[in-house]
Amino acid sequence: MTLLVVRMIEEQFHRDVEGRPIREGRTPAEYLREGDIEYRTCPYEGSRHMHANPMNVSALRQMGAHWDAMIDVLAALRALHDAELRVTQPSTMDIWRVSQLASALPWFYLFRDAAIPAYAAALAKATQGMGIWAQRVFVKILVERWSPPVFSAENVLALAEENGTLIGDTEVCSGGDKMLLKFFDVLVTQTPSPGRLDAPREEVLRFGAHYAGLKLFVWIYNLCRRFLYADVGEEGLRKRGAEPPDFFIIEPGNPAAVIPEQRVGWFRSLADLIVPFAPGRADLALRDLAFEMANAMGQARPAAATFAALDEIFGRAVGVVEAGLRGSSETIEVPEDIRDRLIGPEVRKVFSNAAGG
Repeated sequence: MTLLVVRMIEEQFHRDVEGRPIREGRTPAEYLREGDIEYRTCPYEGSRHMHANPMNVSALRQMGAHWDAMIDVLAALRALHDAELRVTQPSTMDIWRVSQLASALPWFYLFRDAAIPAYAAALAKATQGMGIWAQRVFVKILVERWSPPVFSAENVLALAEENGTLIGDTEVCSGGDKMLLKFFDVLVTQTPSPGRLDAPREEVLRFGAHYAGLKLFVWIYNLCRRFLYADVGEEGLRKRGAEPPDFFIIEPGNPAAVIPEQRVGWFRSLADLIVPFAPGRADLALRDLAFEMANAMGQARPAAATFAALDEIFGRAVGVVEAGLRGSSETIEVPEDIRDRLIGPEVRKVFSNAAGG
């Protein structure tokens, strides 16, 4: 049995019911068909105007064709999230979590052997950008001690312009300002509508909550390992980007110099970002495991021993997420070779060498 967690990371070839690649421009070349993606120079005013990176007009056409359904489903997801956490005014992380519910939706259908609706695929592509927006705003809050305003569609767009969210590594956002403002309004208005969703709502919420929790957990685990890489002088792995790839790296200039007491405090503050919101708090164990990981970083043990502790905790976390994605309450064991597929076998080799193994 291939774990669903592994499939989400390794499978990059899936298409929606209309035959569009769900990863769009991020799809590996070997899985693209001729004419799949049409690029054009961006005509919109602002930072994207005539930018060297093109915009994907194929994705834009699909969004336009399914706009009403996209907006209805986004409203439904926000209403589910806000009701579960009793949100009255969305914070940065509330917006991030709702974006992850939408990003998870194609996988929800896929793992239930259903065709991926075009509106779900289009919505997931749109909310990927919102996830990046929320992360950049969070960094601004954390690093600059900035206090965000009450969010409106207009200031969300202004922040997206300011923090570069509209310009990706290879493409620019393909939505015009009017489209973006309507989209943002669904995410930040104080009176979200119930929306429409043609799937069992509690199942969608449980699936999406575990998906979001996994992304935060993987991010924190990667930041933990980066401290350990610094401890053993492993510069090669430290040069890698963030994990997951749509996240960011935030750490002190010299992690190796940070004492255990400060490490545990830092990682406990990051663990606090994992807010359980699955029905019945089925994802609560992820938060507890993130605190276990933080405590392991404060034990003043050799890097190899700390990695071994983190690795074991990571395995349990993946098991929790796998059960959540499947809608199961069973305990799912995640062996070492699967954990290595998720983070790369070279990581274990580094710490085995450091321990003299």
